[in-house]
Amino acid sequence: MSKELTKAEVEKVLTTDARFKVFKEKIRKLGYVKQDAKKVAAVMEVTADFGMMSDAGNKKIARAVARAKNEKDLKAELLKISQMAGGKYAEADEDEVYQRALDAMNSQAKGVQNRPDAAMLMQLRKFKDYTKDGEVRTDDMKKIKVKNKDAVKVHDILMKARAPVRDKYLRLLQKDAQSFKKTFDAIASLKI
Repeated sequence: MSKELTKAEVEKVLTTDARFKVFKEKIRKLGYVKQDAKKVAAVMEVTADFGMMSDAGNKKIARAVARAKNEKDLKAELLKISQMAGGKYAEADEDEVYQRALDAMNSQAKGVQNRPDAAMLMQLRKFKDYTKDGEVRTDDMKKIKVKNKDAVKVHDILMKARAPVRDKYLRLLQKDAQSFKKTFDAIASLKI
């Protein structure tokens, strides 16, 4: 009798499992479970702020970046977002938002970049407090040794620049080791 009971239990488990599988598939098709949620989360880790006015707008841009296959596709997605909800997300069509989305799409960043201490400006600012030379880390997780005097000089020059210009140079510094060295040396060689 216990063998029959075991067979009945096994049958129940198998049918329940199949029903659950069908249920999950229906839910996924209806869109309640986002398949691309992991991709969107990865994009948000690289670039949390795309320059939109709200977090919901930034998440929409991140979804568009995760779905886009190329630049043309991304531009079309951003145009669609800018026209939805009666112009609520109109800034999605701006060049700055497009550029940040394109950077996120082409980014080779590894790990979480949206933490404040990963920002290049914060990494350069710590050299004002210390007297020793140190390292900064770029988005490709490479550590680059910099001299304290040069880091403080670059930080001060960037802080004197207007916000859009500063943002442009900070993105170049943050991108990768090669871009960092080129930009850092160019800024450090300025006579101010």
